[in-house]
Amino acid sequence: MNLVRAAAGLLAAVALAACAPASAAPPPVPPPARAWLVTNPEPCPTTVAVVAHQDDDLLFLNPSISDDLAAGRCVVTVFLTAGDAGRDADYWLGREAGAMAAYAAMAGRPGDWTADRLRLAGHDVASRTLGPRVTLLFLRLPDAHGRADRAGQSLERLWRGRVPAVHTVDDGDGYSRGGLIATLTAALDAYRPDQIRTLDFAGRYGDGDHADHHTAGYFTEAAQRTYARPHRLTGYLGYPVSDQPANLTTGVRDIKLGFFLDYAAHDPRVCATAAACLANFYGPRFSRSIMRRSLRGPPELGAVQ
Repeated sequence: MNLVRAAAGLLAAVALAACAPASAAPPPVPPPARAWLVTNPEPCPTTVAVVAHQDDDLLFLNPSISDDLAAGRCVVTVFLTAGDAGRDADYWLGREAGAMAAYAAMAGRPGDWTADRLRLAGHDVASRTLGPRVTLLFLRLPDAHGRADRAGQSLERLWRGRVPAVHTVDDGDGYSRGGLIATLTAALDAYRPDQIRTLDFAGRYGDGDHADHHTAGYFTEAAQRTYARPHRLTGYLGYPVSDQPANLTTGVRDIKLGFFLDYAAHDPRVCATAAACLANFYGPRFSRSIMRRSLRGPPELGAVQ
């Protein structure tokens, strides 16, 4: 598996390099995300992914994300929640470190990330950039696990209008329902993707998937309605993917699993070895990735199943 993953990383690195213009001089050091958005609005075709937790993209969207990077696309992934599971900052910051480790591996680059804050629709969002092609945005809203000091705060309750706002676990910044939609739309306007990937926005609460997964999809689908550039929105099955037939080859499964293990080294609550991951309830997720529904946008372009 190490040889397969090494080959995948080399392919990603070659493809990323191919996007850059040839020059006899050493390439300039990429500026932080904020300046890059101003000076280089479209260095390559861009994918924006929006998920709830720091492993959702690796378990459910992949291999689409790693394929995008290998093809030389820019990738921006937005994590709506801290993935805190009711735990303290040591845990959820570890999950963010795991996400960065996985993306560095998928991009075939050293993990020399740049930390920044990006202003979107009145909110300061934690931004981590890896060169000019990879950006991770962490909104750090509470996940559905809940805590006594954040009683009733969850993405689902925000979406349903049962709470006026939810507050980030780091600085307490409040997001209303409309404010979160506006923030995601602002991210789309800033990065100008032609591909938007998210979790299942066609399913319903109670169908066996995590409520945070569906809600991430619902908010993303709402945000893209006012994003005017031509794009495709795709939602991926979450937990119910395990009930579907495997649709990835063993080789692709192993590459997908390898990137997850880069993340898992920073999350003590998940499986830590290939054998353990394939033997427990995580196993089916590595051999499956199913697009639940796809839309062409802007919305007037219509829907495609």
